[in-house]
Amino acid sequence: MSSQHGGEVENLERETDGDGMGLMSINAAEINQQIATAKRYPRSIKEFVREATEMVSMSQSIAAECMYSLKRGRGEDSKVIEGPSARMAEVVASAWGNCRAGARVVGEDDRFVTAQGAFIDLQRNVAITYEVQRRIVDKKGRRFGPDMIGVTANAACSIALRNAILKGVPKAIWADIWEKAR
Repeated sequence: MSSQHGGEVENLERETDGDGMGLMSINAAEINQQIATAKRYPRSIKEFVREATEMVSMSQSIAAECMYSLKRGRGEDSKVIEGPSARMAEVVASAWGNCRAGARVVGEDDRFVTAQGAFIDLQRNVAITYEVQRRIVDKKGRRFGPDMIGVTANAACSIALRNAILKGVPKAIWADIWEKAR
């Protein structure tokens, strides 16, 4: 693969000895550049609070996207669990800056899919990973079809990513922002 850059053609293909070291070198160089940029342009906590608060309070519909609500149990034993949503985590990561975040499926067996979310604060050298399992069988133990397994895997990734981000950025810093969205 080639890319045009400043009139010069740069060859992005790297010869490897079959173990992917060329790609690993490119990835390491990208991360090192991101760390250097983070050190050069450090975040401001005040600016984070201002920007995240502005984002979650732009409209009522955006604020509503920042929370989830699940009913658990039946009858008198039921209760509603509320918390910050994946959308809230996206706001937090975006406003926090100088970070990397992502999620992937790391396992699947007969009954569960496992996803891992990762959050790396490039400025503080803090890395958080969080794994989530989601069932891929119904109440009767029948395995979901491929499409539903895909949907469940995506949901697991979203939850794992949310959890990693919200653990990576101290709750003391984003809790008031979430309360404003509520």
